[in-house]
Amino acid sequence: MMDTLLLATTALIAGRRIISWRLLSGAAAGALCGCLLFFADLPLPLMILFKLGIPAGILLIGFPFERLSSYGRTALIYFSAHLLFGGGMFAFYAFTDAGSHMRTANGIYYMDLPLWLLLVLAFGFYGLVRGFFHLLDRRREKTFLHTLTVEEQELLALLDTGNSLYDPITLLPVILCQWDSLALPEPLLQAVLHSDATALPRLNEQFPQLKLRLLPYTDATGARTLIYAFRPKLLKVDGCERAGLIGLTVQPLSPDGRFQALLHRDWSGVE
Repeated sequence: MMDTLLLATTALIAGRRIISWRLLSGAAAGALCGCLLFFADLPLPLMILFKLGIPAGILLIGFPFERLSSYGRTALIYFSAHLLFGGGMFAFYAFTDAGSHMRTANGIYYMDLPLWLLLVLAFGFYGLVRGFFHLLDRRREKTFLHTLTVEEQELLALLDTGNSLYDPITLLPVILCQWDSLALPEPLLQAVLHSDATALPRLNEQFPQLKLRLLPYTDATGARTLIYAFRPKLLKVDGCERAGLIGLTVQPLSPDGRFQALLHRDWSGVE
């Protein structure tokens, strides 16, 4: 249970997608290895090697490997979550009478906390982290939400300072939109949904007014792909006309559907 909450907290802070079977498998591996190390009789160098290797393996099981920098960031957050949970529980143990016994072996601590208290503390710490990030996201959305007009359609867009996507030919900034948020031709929507890059010549023949193109795109998880983009005849942000492209992505941009597009960081000064 604790390892599941640690991995879930890591996913929440790192913005990683939770895959249930991977998360539970990683948690089970972590629990098993923790028990084995507690009772193991190993020399110090080997123990240190195991203590470094096991968390690395748990993260590889819990989250798919994408790139080294993303993996390193996830590992740093995972160890920080350990400090939050472990430090919080140790402080509760040290300053209260709950859990009168503590045992340690090979640098691993076991606190004899009552089950009900363990549940309250574990889910309490997770709830605090989740609540903090929820408030942070709502405040960020309220500050950075703008009205985006594409042709005659209006939708909400979030100003994303992490969106640095440009069209390599025209050097115009690219706004990312969810594929189903705009009234586009059905053949184009199907090509976007199925990531069918081979359909580009045919679609340009059918819909020359869209001036479709494919752009290299790296999403928040580090995965690289090609996305369809087009240049609308009319593009406005909060009523002000802008020059840019619309890039279509299948990946949901807002967990609760509050916004449907991500503005380019170049437009951080929009009023």
